[in-house]
Amino acid sequence: MAMDNGGRLGSRLFERLAAPHQFEGYSEESLLGEVVVSIKRHLVDLLNSHPGNSACVPELGLLDFNDATIGVLDLERNIKQAIRHCIECYEPRVQRVDVESLPNSGDPLQLRFQVHATVALGKNSTQTTIDLLLNNKRYQCLN
Repeated sequence: MAMDNGGRLGSRLFERLAAPHQFEGYSEESLLGEVVVSIKRHLVDLLNSHPGNSACVPELGLLDFNDATIGVLDLERNIKQAIRHCIECYEPRVQRVDVESLPNSGDPLQLRFQVHATVALGKNSTQTTIDLLLNNKRYQCLN
């Protein structure tokens, strides 16, 4: 893998194809950790995309959930389902995705979600948890 600006392993496809020898010297565990970091970056980009913004995959991303006619419980359920569906469709490095909503910590304009997924690399796999915050119409990864 190629090194990114922060000195960490990069995960972009063309970087990996251009320099496959850079995989040498890394244990499967450290590569797995880098894959998890890459997945988290990708999920933030993916969940902040909206259908129609990608010419290659027009349905990529999440719908805007600013419909005031939906109740709060229905809204949370719909967002959880949409997040799960989006991850399952567009992040092939994860399996067994589960999304749960978390308490909003007193701010009604923020929605918090926790994504549980299994990441596999070679013989190893790990369960990862990603905390998401929907704040001001943008998803952020908190961990």
